[in-house]
Amino acid sequence: MPEVTNDIRVEIEQLVAEHHWLLDHGQADRLHTLYAEDAVSVGPLGTMVGREAIKSWGERRVKINAGVVRHFSGGTRLGFENGVLCGTTYYMTFRGSQPDPLHPASVGEFREQYVRIDGRWLIQRREIVPVFGGNNAAAHAKRVAAGGGE
Repeated sequence: MPEVTNDIRVEIEQLVAEHHWLLDHGQADRLHTLYAEDAVSVGPLGTMVGREAIKSWGERRVKINAGVVRHFSGGTRLGFENGVLCGTTYYMTFRGSQPDPLHPASVGEFREQYVRIDGRWLIQRREIVPVFGGNNAAAHAKRVAAGGGE
């Protein structure tokens, strides 16, 4: 079974951090570059299949006022399962649109699978699993899908 080296860990943690940074800084239209062509994303936003679907979502996201949001993550656990690199990362999301923006809007896990393509790790599958605040996450996803933000 392959080993998770320090280099792999650093690359995956940077991939997750870049995902959050792009989303939090109005550049969701670039998120698709972090995903494999046939990637799948599942969560409160619904299911998106393929890089093009993720790109379309990101392009819509930057055109609306989604408000101030910040993602904090850590505790990433990585391991190979049946030859596939898998990870679980804990997250907290804060939104300026919450009644008290100092309390997390959502707390949960990103459950991911990664694939190495052309020497670069990409997200093959991302499942967003809210543990606390799932209703907040679903309501925000619905506002974003309808073209509104705050």
